[in-house]
Amino acid sequence: ARTGCNYSPSMSLTDEENNNTLSSLEDDDLSPEASKGNKTTIFFHVFFKAAAIILYLFADYFSSFVIAFVLVVLNLSFDFWTVKNVSGRILVGLRWWNEVAEDGSNKWIFESKPDNSTIDAGESRIFWSTLIITPLVWMTFAFSAILSFKFLWFILCCVAITLSGTNLWGYYKCRYDSNTAKQALASYAVGFMTQV
Repeated sequence: ARTGCNYSPSMSLTDEENNNTLSSLEDDDLSPEASKGNKTTIFFHVFFKAAAIILYLFADYFSSFVIAFVLVVLNLSFDFWTVKNVSGRILVGLRWWNEVAEDGSNKWIFESKPDNSTIDAGESRIFWSTLIITPLVWMTFAFSAILSFKFLWFILCCVAITLSGTNLWGYYKCRYDSNTAKQALASYAVGFMTQV
């Protein structure tokens, strides 16, 4: 049985492991030549979300509910994996994951890239806007499914809300609760106060 969920805003790794982990975020090649690769990342960041929504909207044209359900869930899963493991790291320099301890408790780990100067503002806007809008779209679909008494479609919407909402929550925590983000905010506040 699960004993609970422990929230850990900071890395629980040794300093050497921590440096290696954060350096993998820093070593991403974000040069102009690599930005072509970022366009591919942006494409897949948006594609799987759009594909799941389009499949949901046109699901009545499929021969069975099961086929539509499976295709939508597959796209949702591809989207979850892509956002969590690829686009968040490349586009905004953030990463999160969950570790299960031997006693069965969960430990959430959030990282943010120490130097955000290489992050493109346009790519960051695309990342955050699609990350925020997608759960809202699925909530609208869920509300519509409840009103039309389509409870199987409501279940599908709940799966979508769970997957997209988990990524949104994880990246929100990365951005605002990681040690790096707290240090950046503290240094900004100190710099601002010294100017006053």
